[in-house]
Amino acid sequence: MTDFFGFSLEHATTLGLFFALVFAGLGVPLPEDLVLITGGVFAHQGFARLDRLIAILYVGVLAADVILYSFGRRFGDHILQHPRVTRLLTPARRERIERYFARYGSRTIFLVRHLAVLRAPTYLMAGAMKMPGWQFLLWDGLAALISVPFMIGLGYIFAGHIEALQQDLRRVERWFGAIVIFIIIGYLLVRYRETWWAPRQTLDSSLAQKSLQQNAEERE
Repeated sequence: MTDFFGFSLEHATTLGLFFALVFAGLGVPLPEDLVLITGGVFAHQGFARLDRLIAILYVGVLAADVILYSFGRRFGDHILQHPRVTRLLTPARRERIERYFARYGSRTIFLVRHLAVLRAPTYLMAGAMKMPGWQFLLWDGLAALISVPFMIGLGYIFAGHIEALQQDLRRVERWFGAIVIFIIIGYLLVRYRETWWAPRQTLDSSLAQKSLQQNAEERE
């Protein structure tokens, strides 16, 4: 029973991240890198196997990219004129992407995979320009072989550091609390050092004198 629930949880986690990547690639305001890092954290916590997670999320990244490329190839310049696309593909960005294609050709796909702002509009433009599908998949696949394991690895590695940091913070909080208490006690000892060993009568007389002095000042 435990194995069954563990298996189900792993599949639910992996599929959830897979579809999150697909939606992120299609324009949902969810950063792709954040999803990949989250996957690494889940793998570190035992919710999914790291090797299987990398393979499935790699496919998810490529699926979203191929869908964008296919939209551009199917609808051409019409989709580039769509209001939602033009908000992302500004004239300055379009000119920049066209310069990349003029200079690097199909290798532009490899380059922009690491430039989140230009990624989606470049893939649409690649489809609209009728770039051969095998070239697109080749360069995008090579780039994703670097970015996907790297981002998942970051989440996996730093998840352990986060847990250690939380433990260190708890220790720091305890020491900080103790230091604050000692500072307060020290301040009180210094502030009232003259009264600690004074006789009770002296204290009462000094307090009475202060009270009379305050009353006299109020009358004035």
